[in-house]
Amino acid sequence: MWYKTGSKRFFVSIIAVSLLFLLCVSCGYHRQETRVQLPHWIRTIYVAPIKNNSNELRLGTWITDELREEFLRDSGLKLVPREEADVILEGLVISAYTTGLSYVRYDVAVERRIGVECSVKLTDAKTGKEIWQSANIYREEGFYVAKDIMTTEGRKDSALKKISQDIAEIVHHRITGVF
Repeated sequence: MWYKTGSKRFFVSIIAVSLLFLLCVSCGYHRQETRVQLPHWIRTIYVAPIKNNSNELRLGTWITDELREEFLRDSGLKLVPREEADVILEGLVISAYTTGLSYVRYDVAVERRIGVECSVKLTDAKTGKEIWQSANIYREEGFYVAKDIMTTEGRKDSALKKISQDIAEIVHHRITGVF
């Protein structure tokens, strides 16, 4: 048979040609960052204080601060006072709850989880017409329970601040990516 003579060379040649073929016809897929442009008339935004229906007193303030930071950092939108804004972002903390995550005994938690549910909407500042809304934005974070209540509360606050950052990133992404 014709392939027995120099079969090693033939086998190597087939592999080399196959690899060259795959290299030439491969799709060249790579991740490309794309920035979706907001409509030309949206250049400024006002982030209203987030209303808070939860028992976590500072949560609305933390989310508001994180949202403002997110829009200041990177959006192409200028953060301005309400009377100068093209659009207004408003939101509501619907609920926040804490549950046990792991236990030493049935009644002694070692780790807890706090969950937060929010809704937000973007309205045209001139007409008051709702442009976009997102309900049921939900994030949760775990934290360890300490022997003293102050340390535990500090850890819970850290978890709430992390949730606030996550919610701000989600809202920013959904607003700038929806158009």
